[in-house]
Amino acid sequence: MTKVLKRLVIFMVLVLVFSLLFGSVLVFANDNKVYKIRFAHGLPSTHHVGIEYANWAKMINEESDGRLKVEIYPGGQLYDDTKLISAVKTGACEMGSVYTFNAATIVPEFKVFTIPMVINGREKYIKLIEGDIGKYLFSKIEDKGIKPLGWVVWGIGGEEMAIISTTPLHVPSDLKGKIVRSMSPEQAQYFQEYCGASSGMVSGAELYMALQRGTLNASVASLSHLVDRKLSEIAPYCLLFPLSTFPNILIMNAQFYDKLPEDLQQVINSVTAKIQKESYKESAYVATVYELKAKQAVEARGGEIYTPTPEEYALWSKDIEDFWKRVTEKDPAIYDLIMKIQKL
Repeated sequence: MTKVLKRLVIFMVLVLVFSLLFGSVLVFANDNKVYKIRFAHGLPSTHHVGIEYANWAKMINEESDGRLKVEIYPGGQLYDDTKLISAVKTGACEMGSVYTFNAATIVPEFKVFTIPMVINGREKYIKLIEGDIGKYLFSKIEDKGIKPLGWVVWGIGGEEMAIISTTPLHVPSDLKGKIVRSMSPEQAQYFQEYCGASSGMVSGAELYMALQRGTLNASVASLSHLVDRKLSEIAPYCLLFPLSTFPNILIMNAQFYDKLPEDLQQVINSVTAKIQKESYKESAYVATVYELKAKQAVEARGGEIYTPTPEEYALWSKDIEDFWKRVTEKDPAIYDLIMKIQKL
């Protein structure tokens, strides 16, 4: 072997050794890189769903061995509900929790959650989000460049949903001439047609002040909102009514998610799946507990928690399928989706 060839062999061996040595160090370093997740949502940290988010962050930190560090910004501290989707999409914030009515601003099919009386009942609700319709809706979000992680449900099937009011409320005409906080144009149209009421939209954080000042007279809300945001102090009349269902969606910046190591993606997916399942049980429990808490809160103010009689409910739901057709006239695919939901 010539001297030149010997030197070449030695050089190649050294290159191989250094590659193995420093390559393994580099992999080790990458495996221990800490990824920060800024998680923004609009709920108070003391709200039961806010507590579920805190549990999500704790589990993520633990199961990733500290490689994923979650910083939670509750109560709209970082971005309010109306700006959060855009913030997550652009990467200004890595993660957020948005309502389905927020998602409907970029994916119209999410209107099935906000159009009145489409979803009613625990079994139908779970079948929707876990089945083909839920997968279809998530695929539409992914088409917008956002990674949907999972659902966090409130009152399952609408048990915790209500219309709260500053005056007694039993039938649609009780809202005539009033201003109601609605969550979508379709709800606004419903209140106008069925109740003779106009609509306004404010964030959850602004709701108390709006009701107190008379800017609003009533609002679609949950019993937990009624209690936790102390809305019973100024709107002590509550009609239990599954007008709409508002699960939350956990979303993440798609580029951030895609760049994470696969094992950390699996941690996020696994923990989110656990939180989603836990939210089924938690929401059912909360619906029962908060009905009692809400009853005590409104009665202390001379109000009531009221469930419509069958005759009264018929007034709220009269010709509802015809209403669905009219509000989806420009997008019949949504109407088709509504009818699929009715068959679940």
